[in-house]
Amino acid sequence: MDLSGMGIAVIGERINMTRKRVREKVWERDAGFIIQEVRKQQDAGATYIDVNAGGDPAKEVDDMKWLIETILPVAECPLVVDSASPAAIRAAMSLIGSREGTIINSISGEKERLEGILPLAVEYRTGLVAMLNSGTGMPKGVRDRMENAEMLAEAMNRAGIPSDRQYFDPLVFPVSTDSTQPGIVIETTRELKKRWPSAHVSYGLSNVSYGLPRRVMINAAFAAILVTAGGDAFMIDPTQPEMMGALLGACALLGKDEFCVNYLQAARSGVLGGAQKE
Repeated sequence: MDLSGMGIAVIGERINMTRKRVREKVWERDAGFIIQEVRKQQDAGATYIDVNAGGDPAKEVDDMKWLIETILPVAECPLVVDSASPAAIRAAMSLIGSREGTIINSISGEKERLEGILPLAVEYRTGLVAMLNSGTGMPKGVRDRMENAEMLAEAMNRAGIPSDRQYFDPLVFPVSTDSTQPGIVIETTRELKKRWPSAHVSYGLSNVSYGLPRRVMINAAFAAILVTAGGDAFMIDPTQPEMMGALLGACALLGKDEFCVNYLQAARSGVLGGAQKE
């Protein structure tokens, strides 16, 4: 179930070496496990596959190269190269080349990261995620997020990255520790889309539910709200029916899915948690 026709990018988050099981499988060089993860996410509706090799900084470059070499032959959708390390991103991009649709995640206001990663996005003509922090501390409200966005947009524009390849990440923090933060992210999303309507707004969505039970319920509710605010790129686990259901349902309710064709197709195919009974 491809949501890209409705203007929504689903970035499959499961290949992330901060997760113990994935980390172990990568260090075992278990290609079968990684290939299965790619295919499961694609079958569930991922329009991008995130690749994060951040299990151990000392091994990240080698792990990233192995992951990309393993994933590229079976990936039917573009990759998101997810790292704070310019060296790891360069290693990945040297293998991916100019494959259409690739996104680099991410730059920030941090000088070393900005100067090390921005040129790679230019060289390989990728999309680029800009995290809305200044490099001197995490933002607290809408105003400082938008100030950071202006600075990062200026840097991307100056480098020649077109706005439709720019992805702003407003930074999602746990609602369990600060109940105001989800509302701030929602309002920031609206402001970003007003300021740069052809750019994208992306999220590491699952951070919002950290520390809470039944996290998928919070994540799904937040995803649906963010679609209404203009959010269009979601790093999620697409194999969770609740998440895909929230995004498909929001698109249907907002008129992005005429006659609910995509929602009905997803229900019949089992994407929403079991084949629909006729």
